[in-house]
Amino acid sequence: MRYSMEAYQRAAVYFMVGRRSVSIYFWLGYSYNLVQIGCKDWTMSDLTQIHTFIEVAENGSFSEASRQLSLPRSTVSARIKALEKRLNVRLFNRNTRKVSLTNEGQAYLQQCQQAIALLNSAEQQFSDAHDLSGSLRLTVPMAMPRNPLSGLLSAFAARYPDLAVEVIMTDVALDLVADNIDVAIRGRKPGDLDLIARKLGETAVFYYASPQFMQSNKGMRREALLAGHCIFDPKNLRSRSAQITTTNFEFAQTLAINHQGIVALPESLCREALNQGALVKIDVPEDLGVLPLYVVFSSRVHLAPRVRALIDFIVEYHLEHDIR
Repeated sequence: MRYSMEAYQRAAVYFMVGRRSVSIYFWLGYSYNLVQIGCKDWTMSDLTQIHTFIEVAENGSFSEASRQLSLPRSTVSARIKALEKRLNVRLFNRNTRKVSLTNEGQAYLQQCQQAIALLNSAEQQFSDAHDLSGSLRLTVPMAMPRNPLSGLLSAFAARYPDLAVEVIMTDVALDLVADNIDVAIRGRKPGDLDLIARKLGETAVFYYASPQFMQSNKGMRREALLAGHCIFDPKNLRSRSAQITTTNFEFAQTLAINHQGIVALPESLCREALNQGALVKIDVPEDLGVLPLYVVFSSRVHLAPRVRALIDFIVEYHLEHDIR
């Protein structure tokens, strides 16, 4: 098998960071002359030595390797000697008629070939990702914050320009199979054993109301306010007691902003309204707990590549930007 110099550059990254970190190559790119990870410096000289070593090993001849590389035989020989000195091991048995690998040389050749094969495979996967096309159906809760969701989908569209995404916003837990849904973002873990849920994170729940509502009811005890003016509590739907109530997160927030009562909502959903002064947080002694967020998909063994791409992207994006 023939390898380009570019492949040996990728292999050097592999040797430094190990099998689980092969993707580092894709972020470093091609244009480097020196890569430093940990305490080892890999220079272009090191890489050309590896390149030359494999040529000699696969051709069984210094002369043939020099012809393949368009280099003087003396240069090929000097590179092998330098590599052996750097590794502190003899890689070739040399005599006047032929060149053969030592046991150590055989092991080193195998490791080099495995590393390059793995990186070429990983590169092909990334190349295939750019060729993904088709459509996806994603369902998210009505309460999903719009700006983070828009940012996620815009970034996904930029990475995968040939993938179209239809977003279904609903508080109904749609049947992923019957409703032809590829991926769902949900606030609770599904009980269906045929579904897989990857937890993205969780957000704290607090009571909120408008400053005007609190001012107009400042003489009332907190317990009485909560008992008589609760618009929405996702942890206890039966506790709703305001004149106007709802089971929809976003509408509940709108009602609270319009002075209709108190809501118990995720902190992430109310962050913007808090910053704008439209809502204030109500301190209560009890802990209202947290609401989790999951990305949910079918447990089918072989997910379509486009579905896997969306799942992985949601997880990756959430780690960096927090979409709750």
